Amino acid sequence: MTTSVLFISPDYASHYYPMSAIARVLHSRGNRVVFATGNALRARVLDDGFEHSDLTLGPGNNAGLMRTRSQSTDESSQMETFFEASRLGMVPALKHQAKSRLSDLLFEPERVTSDISTLIDACSPDVTVADHLAFGATAALRGLGQPFMGFHPGHPSAIPVDVPYGYPPHLPIRIKVDETGLKELKELCVQVSTSFTNEYNRMIQEIDPGASQLDDAFKAVSPHGTIVNYPSALGTSYGLPTSVRFIGSSVRKSRLTPELAPLFAEPRSRPRIYVSLGSFFSERTDILRKIVTAFRREPVEVVMARGVTPLSELGDIPSHWTIAEHLPQPAVISRSSLVITHGGNNTVTEALTAGVPLLIGPLSTDQFAAAADIEAAGLGRAFDPNHDSASTVADLASEVMSNNSLAASAIGQSLRARPGEVVAADLIEQKAQLDRSGREETPSHRV
Repeated sequence: MTTSVLFISPDYASHYYPMSAIARVLHSRGNRVVFATGNALRARVLDDGFEHSDLTLGPGNNAGLMRTRSQSTDESSQMETFFEASRLGMVPALKHQAKSRLSDLLFEPERVTSDISTLIDACSPDVTVADHLAFGATAALRGLGQPFMGFHPGHPSAIPVDVPYGYPPHLPIRIKVDETGLKELKELCVQVSTSFTNEYNRMIQEIDPGASQLDDAFKAVSPHGTIVNYPSALGTSYGLPTSVRFIGSSVRKSRLTPELAPLFAEPRSRPRIYVSLGSFFSERTDILRKIVTAFRREPVEVVMARGVTPLSELGDIPSHWTIAEHLPQPAVISRSSLVITHGGNNTVTEALTAGVPLLIGPLSTDQFAAAADIEAAGLGRAFDPNHDSASTVADLASEVMSNNSLAASAIGQSLRARPGEVVAADLIEQKAQLDRSGREETPSHRV
């Protein structure tokens, strides 16, 4: 029986990518797939063969490259001040993000609730899958009494109740933070969680005055199940509720372009290092320049997605390197010896699925916990992107390729044997089947 699945996602490619991999599996099985997200992703959704329904959940968007000038004036200013905070280190960056959560996570709540109510009526989904971080959408769904499954695209450290949201439970070895700074950050995160939860509960109860109060809106998972895009082997220490399921890694499909294919078809005479700071942190030209300096005279081949950083800002580039604004990341990673990244969950899980070790320079949110997990599991190392030198980056890269490649290859084989997008699609179809069975068994009470 065909299942109608409604996905609700913020208007950001990084959130859409892993959800779209799941949607692709469901669509290939003959199910109806509708994506409710903003207009920045509309073309991508339609190109992937899904239906699109316009739903704006926040003031910003990112269709693939986060350009400051393409955002609203307020959003652009927020981004600029955040980049400056990230240059000062972990605590200033995470403090900035914590304060921002009070103003941008419950965007236009009345309009979002109205739009979602209309959307549910129009789509009549068998299953609704909402991004765990789309808080305005999940509050509306709770208030409307609409069952939904959660999908968490990020690192699982965002969910456990023993640490406040936005405070990293673990740090990698090279990230040094004084105890005073950590204490101040933790206190701020607790204050923000309390304030945000009050606003979240208020939004729900304005829709349904009888709705239950949540203890922590950031941590509240769906009782109908929450899917986490992360390997269980690395996530079991976080003590998540039983309704949370690790699926491994949901990886989008990508292919080498005709221009790139010949370059990657040539036999490799030296290690290939893939470098990306994601669609957002490619603004940190200083870090990309440091990485270029680290390997310019090393016997390696660098393939870099430079994002919004101009090529001219990177200095001299060896002729055998490949530098592009954007690259088909999963396809390139699978042909690489090492991935150097800021530690975004998509890049981390895509590298693990390909069996490629990581060197992570964390800059924000859950990236510090991700880097700590990678180190603890023997799958790579972390560097301090603001303070470590280019020579330190080169030394760490050599160490990772020598010491962590076998462990990365092993976890890659395990993740590829049971793709996360297939696991998630199975769970969604099972949920639809259970709901249909429940409806069929419920006696009618017609008068």
